[in-house]
Amino acid sequence: MHDEFDSWNDFDREIFDRDIFDRHGREVRVRRLPSPGIAAVLSVLLPGLGHVYAGRLFAGALWFLLVSFGYWAILVPGLLLHAISVWTAYRAAEAAGDPRRAEKIP
Repeated sequence: MHDEFDSWNDFDREIFDRDIFDRHGREVRVRRLPSPGIAAVLSVLLPGLGHVYAGRLFAGALWFLLVSFGYWAILVPGLLLHAISVWTAYRAAEAAGDPRRAEKIP
């Protein structure tokens, strides 16, 4: 029995299950760009994790240390630093998709 969804499954296989090759016949790896929303959520969960997700390992470690020190010292600086960390992680993930903005991220 032919189901109406069989044609969609064939379409998916045709479009998504093929390898991508350049003009010389070599297989090309396609890098998925980081999502700004996911970067922000990860930074809310753990300061600096959004930066690591966006590919900025040193910035992620630095934010983790700064926010941890802020929470240790007094709660208010920790909250402020945490909010700034979330915002900069969002911006870093945005910049990863737009090379023109990559230099402008603090």
